[in-house]
Amino acid sequence: MSVDDVTPGAEAAPPPHPLALELAGLLGSTPGARVLLVGIGNGRNVAPFAAAGTHVDAIEDDPERARAAVERFAGTPRVRVVRTRYAGPYPLAGGYAGALSTSALLHGTHGGIAAAVAAIRARLQPNGAFYATFGSTNDPRYGRGTQIDAATFAATTGDEAGIPHAFFDEAGVRALLDGFTALELVEAEATETAGSWAHPTDSTAGIVHWFARARRA
Repeated sequence: MSVDDVTPGAEAAPPPHPLALELAGLLGSTPGARVLLVGIGNGRNVAPFAAAGTHVDAIEDDPERARAAVERFAGTPRVRVVRTRYAGPYPLAGGYAGALSTSALLHGTHGGIAAAVAAIRARLQPNGAFYATFGSTNDPRYGRGTQIDAATFAATTGDEAGIPHAFFDEAGVRALLDGFTALELVEAEATETAGSWAHPTDSTAGIVHWFARARRA
């Protein structure tokens, strides 16, 4: 079964995030596995899970994005899209074998992101995998724009003007992952993996993200 068969419009979508491909490969070997996708974006990360036969519950807090995703995936087996706040609680049963967020947890305040990570943990089964990206204090956008809290800033111009972006050093990411066993934290330049669909005119050059791989303790 091809990606286009399981994901409507996949031919027009950018490639999935590397963490999505990696987690889909991990969960695909477990029959009946369920994944929690935090932030639907343009749907680019659904395809590898659907192709692997993994059941996908995707949550999205933006009403327009959620509506578009509900329509797009209405006929896709094993995919459900729910509009809800990332900070939780989620109107979904727990027991997920894995959870993924490659965009949603880049935005918001430190407190809001910590609440979202806690809500995700509450829905994972013991030893469930959690793969996510977080903003890095080595990102050139750190410290620029309007300061919202100690390490959260909102740009004053461009396509993301007014949108809070939270940034973390390694100690901050490890604190976020309280209740998880951190398997790997990698700080990497994210020009190729950042959601270019969310940056239609701003360049993604120089963006730095944390790539986190963890398991619920």
